[in-house]
This record gives sequence, C-alpha cells and structure tokens, in this order.
Amino acid sequence: MAELLSSKVVIVEEEPRVRALPTLPTAVLGAIGVAERGPVGVATLVQGFDEYVRVFGGFTPTADLAIAAQGFFSNGGRTLWVVRTVHYTDITNAASKTSAAATLTLQDRAAPAQDTLQVDGKTDGTYANAIRIVIAPPTSGDDNEFNLVVEDDGLLVETFPNLSLDAAAANYVETVVNGANGSSLISVTDLASASAPPQNLPALGTSGPLTGGNDGLTGLADTDFIGSDASATGLRALDEVANVSMLIVPGRGTAAVHQAMITYCEVTRDKGCFAILDAPPATSATGIVTYVETTAGLLNLSEFGAIYWPHVAIVNPSQAVFGNTEQLIVPPSGYIAGVYARIDASRPGGVYVPPAGVQNGVLLGVVGFETSEVQKEARRDLVFPKRVNPLVALGGVRHIDGARTLKGNGNFPTVAERRGVIFIEQTIKEGLLFAKHQNNTPELRRAVNRTLTAFLLIQMNNGAFRSTDPAKAFFVDTSDALNPPTVVFAGQLIVRIGLATNKPAEFVVVRISQDTSVLDEQLAASSA
Repeated sequence: MAELLSSKVVIVEEEPRVRALPTLPTAVLGAIGVAERGPVGVATLVQGFDEYVRVFGGFTPTADLAIAAQGFFSNGGRTLWVVRTVHYTDITNAASKTSAAATLTLQDRAAPAQDTLQVDGKTDGTYANAIRIVIAPPTSGDDNEFNLVVEDDGLLVETFPNLSLDAAAANYVETVVNGANGSSLISVTDLASASAPPQNLPALGTSGPLTGGNDGLTGLADTDFIGSDASATGLRALDEVANVSMLIVPGRGTAAVHQAMITYCEVTRDKGCFAILDAPPATSATGIVTYVETTAGLLNLSEFGAIYWPHVAIVNPSQAVFGNTEQLIVPPSGYIAGVYARIDASRPGGVYVPPAGVQNGVLLGVVGFETSEVQKEARRDLVFPKRVNPLVALGGVRHIDGARTLKGNGNFPTVAERRGVIFIEQTIKEGLLFAKHQNNTPELRRAVNRTLTAFLLIQMNNGAFRSTDPAKAFFVDTSDALNPPTVVFAGQLIVRIGLATNKPAEFVVVRISQDTSVLDEQLAASSA
C-alpha cells in the first residue's frame, strides 16, 4: 500500500477469503504393454485410437495393448498415456533393451558411389523390415531435389516430394521427414556425401527393404513390465506424468505384476492412482478365488485396486492378424477403464457413481465372455465374497456386476468411494499449495477451513456423500486443538477431514408376504 503522507484515496486489494481449488481429471489412464512400434520406455500421450495406431501401430498377435486401447476409447476414454515395453537384459539400465530399429543405407549417384542417406525405422521393431524406399525425380523439376516414397509391404504409404540435401533449406530431408508432421514409419540421417551436387543425391530407384528390426520380445518377463526407478522403465516411465489416475497392464495377469501395480498406485504415487487388474486367462471361478486368496495374495491387500473376471469376447478386429475366427478372447482392463471414464464424464460428480450395473457398467464392444461359468449365480457366489468383480450378461446387457476394491475392511472399500476420495485428496493436495510458507496464524487456518468447506460443499451437491446436510456429509477441522503451539513451532498446519461417502446397493432384497389387509379390516369391523 502507498504511504499515507498526504490526503488520498488508496485502493487495497485483499486476499480472497475463499480460494477455488483446481478441478483435476479423474480418468487419465496409464497403460504398459507390448506394441507393434512406437517409443520404447517413454510415456506417450494419445487421445484417440487413430492416434494410437499412428504412433504405436496396429494389432499384432503378441500385443494386448492395441486391443486395450481400442476398448478404452470405444467405451468413453479420452486420455491415455502409453508405455511400450520390451525385454531388458538389465531392467535398471534402459540402454539394455533388446529391441532394435531396422536400417538401410542409400548410396548417391556418383561413380564410385558413396553413402549419402541413412534410413532407419522411426522406432524399434520388425515392422520396418517390410519397408522399402523409392527415390524418384522431383515433381519440382529442380536437379538438386528428389522425391522420397515409403512403401510398406509393397503399398505406398508416405510420399515426401522435392527434398533437398542442403541443411539450410526449408525442404532439407532431415527437417521434413523427421519433423513433427513427417514420417510415422522412418527417420533419416544425412551422411554428408562428398560427391558434388547433384551427384550427392540418393540414386534413383527402389532400395531395401530395411533390415535388422527387432521387437525385443524374446525373454520378455514380468520385470520388463514392472520396470525400475533407476531406468524409468515399465511402470516407472509414468512417474513424470502428473495426473495419471488409473493404471492397467493388459494381458499380464501375474502375481508379480499385480502386486507391483498396487504398490505403484498406493506407495509410489502416494495413493493417487487406481489399478484395474485382469484375471489370469482361462481361469475358472475356483481358480480366480485361489489366485486372489493364495497365489497373488490380493484379498484385503489394498483399496487402490480392483480385479475383474473373466476375460471378454470381442469381434475379431483383424482376420489378417488373428486368423479366420469371428471372436477373440481378450483381457478386459482396457474396456473397464473406458467404462470408468465414461461414467466419470457422464455428469458432474460422475467419479462418485459406481461403475457397475446395467445402467452404469455396460461394456460396449463386448459380445461374450471367456467362460459361461460367470452366468451361474452359484459361481458368482464363490467369487464376489472374495472381492472379485464378475462380468456378466443379465437382462440382455453385458456389464460389470461388482464395484468392490480388493480390500473390504478399510475406510473406502468400493471403487466409487476410493476413486472419489482419490479425486478429493489429490485436489486438496494441489489446492492447498497457497498455504505453504505462509505464517501459521489463526487467520491462515480459517482461510484453509473456508476453502476446503467450499470445495466439499460442491462435492456434496455432486453426490459425493450420503447426505445433503453438510453437518452429516463431512467435517473440516483446523482448530487450535489440532494446532497447539508445539505443532505450529514444528512448522506444521494440521487439517482433519471426515467424509461420509456413499455406499452402493450391492444386494437388492425384496420381501414379499401375503396381503391380509382386507381380512384385517373385516376382523376389525366385527370386533367394533
């Protein structure tokens, strides 16, 4: 404020009494798996299945990731961070990956010919072993330019006209082909041929195919999916992505991977993520119970994950890849993550709605299930008490028939409760940054209280809690009793929050009895 030395009108802007907390996304999916191509060990954002295919390729017999991505987007998902994994001889060293990019060296037009342009697969993989390069005269007619055409398995897929080997030119071959709008399949390196232009240009004709591409799948192990913080591989490649809130590792239904996913969500990401687990393939009702109870030790392990059984049947998306069969059996986690995302986006507070049932748990694109056992109530009676969520077709609707986390004796034992609380906790964690390093005074604590109360009132109106009466729905305590001088002098501000979360109706009990009202009226009249 200006010094009050002479008479004046001074405007002073006060700090807001209530601060709006940022709205964080609730359905950002992280997925680790095998892909046809794409960056290895790097979290890459895709926001649609077409974009996934452009970056990571299409369907392959060994890759569950593409099908999971298709299921996620077709069920309503919008934001997917993909980590492609391969086998590492030393998981703590990213450079030990066994995948490799295919390569081809083009020679120039001089005599004797010299190496002039190296063409590599844009990313590692055998996909590039089917690529040939065609060098043709430029459409511009300029003797110092050339056209470069990419053929994949005999089909023309990309054309780059009028390229130059002049590094200062806008149409320089590396700038165009390797640029953001360049090739999805190859990258190029100018080898700086010593031949005089235009003899330094690549020789006309078709060359290739590229050779040496390797998918790096031999010896693929659980550790390749789990990864290491030392190398930022596997799960740990997601560490740099701030808002990942859901996690899948499609098709890797093993005890080691499931345990690692839970640890990553609850510990590594500090309770900020939720794991969607696939049952192992070809698992019976008794088999999934044994797996959850004994093999993987998941029962009552954590609220930060849920497991779904059985695998699902979908229409074969590519008979050229998967053979002449009408349906495929695939892991369901990508489809389930899509349901989560669809329900989250369906209304304000959608994250508080259980993603299950014939209204909110419909599995789009699913045409059946791996086993008919799940249709039998007696079999569901076995798995549901063990915190396994069945996938069923009841009333003609294929849907998720359970919303339980792995842990039933914690604070928030259902999917909607736990995911809703994750959203609330992460929003509060980010929203209270304004209080850091401020003087710990009663005024600051009151500001924190007002800010949190205002936020929780909005969540209450969005259906987060069992009551619409604030006194019964939640409480926020920043009192002096929680913050005595010893706490203040320790540099801490303690806030206590209580939430009365909603509970889903897992069982609908209808009591039916004989209607005796007419008889009761007659007896009452006769005794009058």
